Amino acid sequence: MASDSRALIVFPFTGGMDSTTSPVLVPPGKPVLVENGEYVVGQTPQPVVSIKKRLGTNKYNASAVTGTPTFTALADFWRHGASLSPTQKFVACVGDAIFKDDGDGVWDSLLASGFGSSTAESNITIAQGFAVLSNNANQAPRTWDQTTLATLAGSPPNFSASVYHLRRLWSVGDPAQPSRTQYSAAGAITDWSGADTGNIVFDEDDGDRLMGMSRPFRGRLYFFKGPNEGSIHEIAGSTPTTFTRLSTLKGLPCVGHKGIVTTANDLYWMSRYGIHSLTATQKYGDVEEAYISWPIQKTFNLLNASRLNQVQGFYHPTRNLVGWLVPSGSNTQNDTCLTYNYALGLWAVWKFSSFMGASAMVAQTPTTKAPRLYVGGYAGFVFAGDQANQSDFDATVGYTFRVRTPYHVVMSEDVGVLHEKQFQALTTFIRPTGSYNADVNLSVDGRTQATTIALVAQGAVIGTFVIGTDVIGSEADTKYVEAPIEDRGRGLQVEWRQSGVNQDMEILGYAIRYAPGETFALEAS
Repeated sequence: MASDSRALIVFPFTGGMDSTTSPVLVPPGKPVLVENGEYVVGQTPQPVVSIKKRLGTNKYNASAVTGTPTFTALADFWRHGASLSPTQKFVACVGDAIFKDDGDGVWDSLLASGFGSSTAESNITIAQGFAVLSNNANQAPRTWDQTTLATLAGSPPNFSASVYHLRRLWSVGDPAQPSRTQYSAAGAITDWSGADTGNIVFDEDDGDRLMGMSRPFRGRLYFFKGPNEGSIHEIAGSTPTTFTRLSTLKGLPCVGHKGIVTTANDLYWMSRYGIHSLTATQKYGDVEEAYISWPIQKTFNLLNASRLNQVQGFYHPTRNLVGWLVPSGSNTQNDTCLTYNYALGLWAVWKFSSFMGASAMVAQTPTTKAPRLYVGGYAGFVFAGDQANQSDFDATVGYTFRVRTPYHVVMSEDVGVLHEKQFQALTTFIRPTGSYNADVNLSVDGRTQATTIALVAQGAVIGTFVIGTDVIGSEADTKYVEAPIEDRGRGLQVEWRQSGVNQDMEILGYAIRYAPGETFALEAS
């Protein structure tokens, strides 16, 4: 056996989670699993990526809504009225009821029962000083102006979802006209039959129906059909006489209105086949379709396809995230959150502890006005995300942050798949986050060994530094943490786990020290 010691160094990470490619084929620098983590980007001068434990959650309402119903829709409702100082309220569809919150963490009933259900696809649109509430139960939409809850006036259809565009309310999900959108008069969402109203039909009897629509995107609306073949249609123009319809894409059926996420620069939607991006370009005047979920397609394919209509998307611009609450395996509730950092094009998987997410919104925190992710649960609670402490539910339940490497068999140009390697040590590069520990599992040819590494900084805070005792450094420094391996085999895979309550971890990279062994090992691995 050769005695020279070498190192495979992955510092920094060069990509994000790839659960689709075989772990033995994923190149160094890309993890095969990032669970309950998010990406931190720096510029030195090229973009560098580290992986950090995600932020936590806490109960927004300390006491559950009576009967522990499901929060099926959430909205942040600001109303100016006749004042330059707006009033903020949260409004929600909860089971078969409607509730509001005054920013005090207490949900007050607006309608005790009779609207939707715990499994209804409910939606809330803020339009013309109203919160417009609708569902797919063929019920009349409701409006709330922060004072009075009423049925939407003007004989609108019983739509399941709506958006506000050009001062008009646009609808989809009319059971009597499944391929038609109907729009109100400009400036009058209670006028559905006047000269300024109308409707547009999208290829009726094509085997599909209107599943949902985007929010206004660069002056246009995009309508999505499904759930079978699927098609996307663009509406442009500013008045009924100038509205035009263009079919832009076929073959990627949308699974539901809430699977459509509109951002400042792109549209995303979920189909039965994956998650997609629709980017407006100047190239030939077309709209180009991009398939973005390929890196996590294996994860996507394990979702409960029969429950994808329950998907809930969100857009979190201050954290460069879009995400989808989804049901995995045989789950009938959304137990998983797929998050996509659109600035980096990198995926991660979140698993909330002690609750699952039936609905989501990104809203301004009533007290601080900072943007925050709110997740509506299935048992009468809403949870406020983006908490600095790494814990879930009521700030006491821990969750596990996991990062798993590819299965490293090719260590260099001259040490490849057929070589045996004497694995000597793992070096983990971390940014110290506190007096915490992390578990490390190392698998050499399927043989697993476990160890623990410390995440505490080695330095002292200025002002308490003692010459001859303390080490120069701080919590911002990079720390090299060594863990012995001492095993021989063809390949190695590493997984870090950190499950501590209110404990953080940030991985900058790693190195595997080894010595090349037999060039052609004859033993089975």
